[in-house]
Amino acid sequence: MYYFIINPSAGNGRARKSWTKIQKQLHQLDVKYSYYLTASSPDLKQHLRQQAKLKPTAVFVILGGDGTLYHALNAVAFPAKLDVILGYIPCGSGNDFAKAAQISNDPNKALAQLLAQKTPRTLDLGCFKTSDHTGVFSNNLGLGFDARIVEMTNNSRLKKQLNKLHLGKFAYAACFFKALRRQKTFELTVASPNFPTKNFSHAFLCTITDQPYFGGGVALFPQARLDDGDLTLVVIEKKNLLNFLSIFLLMLLPGAYHLQTRSLSFYTTKKLKLITTTPQIIQVNGETFSFPPGELLLEIKQQKFIF
Repeated sequence: MYYFIINPSAGNGRARKSWTKIQKQLHQLDVKYSYYLTASSPDLKQHLRQQAKLKPTAVFVILGGDGTLYHALNAVAFPAKLDVILGYIPCGSGNDFAKAAQISNDPNKALAQLLAQKTPRTLDLGCFKTSDHTGVFSNNLGLGFDARIVEMTNNSRLKKQLNKLHLGKFAYAACFFKALRRQKTFELTVASPNFPTKNFSHAFLCTITDQPYFGGGVALFPQARLDDGDLTLVVIEKKNLLNFLSIFLLMLLPGAYHLQTRSLSFYTTKKLKLITTTPQIIQVNGETFSFPPGELLLEIKQQKFIF
């Protein structure tokens, strides 16, 4: 049985509209299903965890954006991992997970893909821990410039306006230069069992990802895969403005030429420890929180998906 959980506010109401189309298709196909419209993130977590315990064989299909998926993943991961299968129909602004998983942004096509898939896939999740927060993510975790843009984008009126025009992924780009003025460089130490400890004195962007995309479809690390069993850390230093801007311009071009620049470092590993000496903002699947100076620990987890 399919159990749909819908965040009606995702994508500035796009999820609610998509659900209307999906219901019609489900009735036409005579598919048995149940559904629930969430009222808030805590409501989503509580309801999903409760139903997952009651219906462990159901496929729980999430309708929302990357942030909605983040809350759903953490609902079944903590306090104890539940062995459930998740589905996903993208209805958000950026939909980076959908792009990496090759899920259609058309709700009817995404549903058709999901119904045709009978065997679940096991995909990687990043698991993070700070002194104040613990969680898992399907896309990426960023601190510094990346997180600054996400925080500003989430609080901007422009995002809502662009969502109405189905151009939500451009909200990230719209806040780029404003965040560039506000974010400062910071000291960062990176440690892992797989490579020597590295110190960065001018870190500006630090992103951990288990898939290629961030910021609404920008290919940060094209080689990353959702099922390769590794996390990838990308650190960009800002030693001068022109060099930093040139790296971002190269990201927009095919060929991954930005990975060859001197101010960018990347590492692929299963476990990481990051240490900062100044407070930073962290973004996880588009959700943000404050990170005081200290340690950030990361490792790989898995989750069963159908899409």
